[in-house]
Amino acid sequence: MAANFEDVVAALEALKTGLLQTVVTCPLAPITIPGITAADAFDANDCFGTIFEIDVPKHGILYSATFFDMDDEGTQVDLEIFRHSITQIASSGGWSPTDEDILKFITELAFVAFDDHDKSQTSELTNIGKAYTAPAGKLYIQAVCRSTPDIAANNMPRVQLQILSADPDFKER
Repeated sequence: MAANFEDVVAALEALKTGLLQTVVTCPLAPITIPGITAADAFDANDCFGTIFEIDVPKHGILYSATFFDMDDEGTQVDLEIFRHSITQIASSGGWSPTDEDILKFITELAFVAFDDHDKSQTSELTNIGKAYTAPAGKLYIQAVCRSTPDIAANNMPRVQLQILSADPDFKER
């Protein structure tokens, strides 16, 4: 609980001092979820690829997020977001973080509703409002599939975050 309280206090302080005014996109181009093997048949609740890092402001509020389903699956994918690195579980292995790792947890983003774009789909979360601190200026993310996707080659999913930054030194990349 202390980490969540500290995150909220840092974000409120930034809001009071006027630092929380910039919306940044992290990364500027959607990042591909690494470690997914084409045609791998996933089971529900499997790790969907490997852990990836996104450079973010050290303090901020997670405002919105977009999941790009390039394979047109339309099935739920969750992003498990952490403030520090966690133990890697193999892609297609059951999602089961250690007790030590779960204490680094910030939030879960559940992409459940999709818009169809003929050959792809997107899912957006808006007004998330989750304050965080990322001491290394990175979020560590593990995707988890909640269904049974089977991704074709060259159609790997991608993600992108939008953050209300409280870090005056952060530059989008």
